[in-house]
Amino acid sequence: MPNAEQHHWNELLADAQQRLPSGQCVVQEAFATDRTRPVLVKLNELQADTFYWFDEVSATALFDAAIEHAAKRGERLTVGHISSAQLTGNYHRLQRVAAKLDQVRILVAGRPGKDLLQSARLQCHTTTGTPLAPYRIALVEGRAPLLFVAREQRARRAGRSLGFFTTDPDTIGEIADDLDALLRGMRRRFRSFERLEQLHQTTQQVAHELESYSRRLQLAVDRARRRPDLLTPARFERIVAQAIRKMEQLQEIPRRALCTMGKRRR
Repeated sequence: MPNAEQHHWNELLADAQQRLPSGQCVVQEAFATDRTRPVLVKLNELQADTFYWFDEVSATALFDAAIEHAAKRGERLTVGHISSAQLTGNYHRLQRVAAKLDQVRILVAGRPGKDLLQSARLQCHTTTGTPLAPYRIALVEGRAPLLFVAREQRARRAGRSLGFFTTDPDTIGEIADDLDALLRGMRRRFRSFERLEQLHQTTQQVAHELESYSRRLQLAVDRARRRPDLLTPARFERIVAQAIRKMEQLQEIPRRALCTMGKRRR
């Protein structure tokens, strides 16, 4: 990450941290485990382009910080709220931000309030019944692009959202194009988000498998050092063969993921 982007990133995380209640400062990294335990990360140490599980409070803090970032450095802002009720509390702030930007676009799941519909500065789009309805989005375009997007989970993970931040212009451009296509009714899935989710999950799975196998291999090496007489040519060949099979298995993980993604597109 370039120095300027890193500065903006650190500034945004510090802003979000100040919005959280005292003592609440960690989120869980998605799809990652440390020997079967969840990986918890301090909010001010979050990494860009990494998926995390957010509760309502942390998601709101990061979402609000992204809007303030837009007010300072953005040119265009797209915000997506899960419900019209959540949007109502942000109406006056969005009006203030809109006065500083070229464009503010609002995506709301539900019926927009009269204030929104009558505002000349805010463009309102209803996402009820569309693939965008469960998503909370803060998309900042312009000189300092930034994106926060999180999908509200259902069933047993209710109350949590899966999402990520990025300052990468290519990723932001891809998401922006996908949003435009969805709002025009040209697509039925939020493909760019799903693709990034699948790629991150696959990467974490490969990393976990590599770490697990590396530990097992190190144990074998340690035993061989303690008892070199046990490392016969046959045992050595067996260890090498296991390593080759493991690498072949790891190569299959991303292949299966890409195959699954291809089936979803059809």
